[in-house]
Amino acid sequence: MAGQGSNGGPQARIASGLLGGFGAAVPIAVGYLSAGVAFGVAARQAGLVPAEALLMSLVVYSGASQFALLGLLAAGASWIAMLIVSLTLSLRHLLYGPSLAPRLGDTGTLRTAGVAFGLNDEVFAVSSVKLPREGGLGWLLGLELGAYVSWALGTIVGAVAGTALIEELPSLAPALSFALPALFVALLVPLVSSGGETAGRGATRSTSLGAAAVAAGVVAAVCGLIGLGSWGVIAAGVAGSVCGLLLERFRGCGDASEG
Repeated sequence: MAGQGSNGGPQARIASGLLGGFGAAVPIAVGYLSAGVAFGVAARQAGLVPAEALLMSLVVYSGASQFALLGLLAAGASWIAMLIVSLTLSLRHLLYGPSLAPRLGDTGTLRTAGVAFGLNDEVFAVSSVKLPREGGLGWLLGLELGAYVSWALGTIVGAVAGTALIEELPSLAPALSFALPALFVALLVPLVSSGGETAGRGATRSTSLGAAAVAAGVVAAVCGLIGLGSWGVIAAGVAGSVCGLLLERFRGCGDASEG
């Protein structure tokens, strides 16, 4: 009986974590439905059929890259140019996996690949604060699956019926276009604020997150003002990541010296 309990323990934790991750994905899913509809509409306007729009959301699964690719398609850019732009816009994702990996333990190659694919800005923002150490793999998979399905669902709805909806409600278009950045801000602010309510190391961590968010926001705003809006995503991601990393390193040095 003890052996059966120990064998079933990890699986039970993953299953339990999966449900918790689904619950945590609800705010992301609400925003992704709106942003996905906006992408579906933009994809149809760029000449893609619904199946092609859905395939891009399922394979690329990156809002910034997908909207950039639509612009490149409309401009007649080469596949090489589109590949380079997509990879460049996704460079910040290289920092997400190593940051969360210590909480997942030895997950295996296949599971690690699956988890890595599902990481994006919003998923990382939530999981970097709320990811539990017990059942963390299942929780993260649930969070990612909820976000992934909602993005795909929003895309197909926008590609099939979004154009007619925009024609009936023209004022809805700018609101849908703003859904993704608004979602990220809406997720980040309460996460940082809740972290600040805790004492000691948690409070310092929230300060690092807040400083990184401010640095990224300032860089993105400056890039937008000087006409480099498309590069602002890359510059903001790098600036925020570097700022957060430096603060974490300085904090680590301070803790070591105090010890």
